[in-house]
Amino acid sequence: MATTMATGLGGVVVARALGPSGRGEYAAITVWFGIACIVGQMGLPASLCFYVAKDSPRARDYIATSRAMMMATGVLALTAGLLLAPVLSRGNPLVADGYRIAFGTSVITFVGVAYTYALQANHLLSWNLARTIQPVLSLPVFCILWFFKLLTLDNALYVLAATLTLQLGWSYWYCRQNALAPGHGRISMLRPLSAYGMAQIAALTPATLNAQLDQLVLSLTVASADLGRYAIAVSLTSLPMPIVAAIGNVAFPRLAAQQAVTDATRRMQRQAVLASMGIAAAMLVPLSLVAYWLIPFLFGAGYRAAVPLLWILTPGAIFLACGQVVGDLLRGRNHPTVVAWAQGLAAVFTVIMLIALLPVVGVYGAAIASTVAYGTALVVMLHSLWHLPRHARGSGRVPAVT
Repeated sequence: MATTMATGLGGVVVARALGPSGRGEYAAITVWFGIACIVGQMGLPASLCFYVAKDSPRARDYIATSRAMMMATGVLALTAGLLLAPVLSRGNPLVADGYRIAFGTSVITFVGVAYTYALQANHLLSWNLARTIQPVLSLPVFCILWFFKLLTLDNALYVLAATLTLQLGWSYWYCRQNALAPGHGRISMLRPLSAYGMAQIAALTPATLNAQLDQLVLSLTVASADLGRYAIAVSLTSLPMPIVAAIGNVAFPRLAAQQAVTDATRRMQRQAVLASMGIAAAMLVPLSLVAYWLIPFLFGAGYRAAVPLLWILTPGAIFLACGQVVGDLLRGRNHPTVVAWAQGLAAVFTVIMLIALLPVVGVYGAAIASTVAYGTALVVMLHSLWHLPRHARGSGRVPAVT
């Protein structure tokens, strides 16, 4: 909830300070950086959580091994980002500087993930506190800069870099407090971490494309102001995500630690799916009803065109929120490849519909494509989850992990 509030209010401040064009440039930079993070982290956040939960006596060494892997991929992401900055900015030198600022935090961001997601397995309170640092600290800084008329595109990205650095320090301190650091990297751990991570990245890459492909394409094809309005609609419909994600964040390590599937397991899965769908709908349906008045009031008259985009994206956002939880359930059951297949199929739908609709209805086509893709992925994952084999029957006791 703190993350949702801080992210939402921070988005309002940035949108008002930068205007539709500047907000579009900010969206383009952060979405490309987000893609680099997803791909460059090789699925290791989920892999690390899985093995720390599964093999807690060797948790320190898993974390140290993961940290070394992410340092290497962080350097690669940094290099690629700096080289591609002029291309992604479409020749705009000011925007290119923004890309360089964002990608300059690659190593810090990647290493921070190793410590942050290690806490998810057994220390949820510490993990939640660590994750809230970046958005919660960004908000007051954004407000101060806006008050003094200093909130430019570059300064907003500098705030992002600084808060990510603080998040790394905080996460490492929490790991020390919870006996998860320091540790020693083990060559023998590279294979299991990479194997689970590759299956995870196979799922995350199409899932991320489904969630971000619309903005990636728009960043290269439409005016920055149009992307800025679209980004506002996406941001508002994404508000339930941190709250709904909490369900999957708890269920994932619990399922990973089990070696038997019981009636209690299936009951937890059913409750998680229904709760995620209900929470997302309870937040987004009222929002869509007042969006015609709310969006111009919060962001300014220049963002009124975001209202119909929000209406189109609302059902898709409900599908996306529920799909994230279903994906966590499947990963906890050690079936990340099912998520990969479902998201890959949805990504195909996204690409086909973007090609067909963008030339005809512009940004509205991107919203329609996203909603259809999210619904497709959810249906496929739900079908697979309910038909997973029952490996064992029992009263709910979880056998000890050897």
